[in-house]
Amino acid sequence: MRLVYARVFRRRRHLRRTALSLLALAAVVLTACGAASVDGRVSIVGSTTLLPMMSSVAGAFGSDHPLATMTVRMEGTSDGVGLFCDGLAAVTGASRPLSDRERANCAASHINYVRLHVADDAVVVFTADDASLPQCLTSQQIYSLMGPESMPVDTWHGASAVISGTGDGLPPTALSVYGPDAGSGTRQVLIDLIISPFAKERGMVPTLRTDYNAVPSEQLIPTATASAGGGLGFTGMAILSQSDQKVRPVAIDSGSGCVTPTVAHVRDGTYALGRPLYLYVNLADVAHNATLQQFVETVLAPRGLAAAGTTGGIALAPAEADAVRAHWHHAVENGKGDTA
Repeated sequence: MRLVYARVFRRRRHLRRTALSLLALAAVVLTACGAASVDGRVSIVGSTTLLPMMSSVAGAFGSDHPLATMTVRMEGTSDGVGLFCDGLAAVTGASRPLSDRERANCAASHINYVRLHVADDAVVVFTADDASLPQCLTSQQIYSLMGPESMPVDTWHGASAVISGTGDGLPPTALSVYGPDAGSGTRQVLIDLIISPFAKERGMVPTLRTDYNAVPSEQLIPTATASAGGGLGFTGMAILSQSDQKVRPVAIDSGSGCVTPTVAHVRDGTYALGRPLYLYVNLADVAHNATLQQFVETVLAPRGLAAAGTTGGIALAPAEADAVRAHWHHAVENGKGDTA
């Protein structure tokens, strides 16, 4: 009996030691993975176009990590990048690449960042839901209605006063133009891709007409455009798709016929105003903020990137998503950011 007892005792002691060892190992693994440290703060600033996607991911992240504090305050690409390059924000969304001046500002502040392509989108030109308004506009017509020479143009048909013939077929309806304010990446994309080529050709400064109605929140642009008799607006596809206003997207003819703003046409590059959406992340902040690192991992996980598609944008293809995750992991492991 003593022998049996001794064996049983030794066996129990062995099992207890094994269990304690496994618990200790589990604690080490959890700590290494950051699970024990996901109780910090993450503040997201930047592009309003990314707001639906980031709100969705941040909400899910907050549910999974109730001790983390999430703040989503996205009021425009330029404002977000300004905070980011001043070291006042660790992550910012952008609906365009950083400008030369912004990259210089980040360099002057010694911000070592990684740029992550997290979704695709498009700038969509749209009208009030009025059968008399056009369903397709040429790039020249958009320039004539919205560009720097369009100040005297107060009707759709009046576009011919800027470039001869561009008003042909357009109605005599009064024209009201709506879009985001000067800090918006959406605004800059329209200028860069549609307005700028004609402006430079004609010796003009590439900008929008100074009397256009700049709406502080892109989410309100469809409402403003719908309420105007001859409203012509523009905003991001993700924002327009979330709106319940009665507006109608306009196809764009950039020389090869009218192309509608659909996911398929953005993916194949035939729609003139397709664009990538980015997150810029400060790698120095990632190094000492496990919550930030885990949040970015959540964004880049399959469920996180898929949120772009469920919130009105365009989710990355699997191969693109894999490449972005590899770029992120390489940046974190090596502390090496992007220079462009």
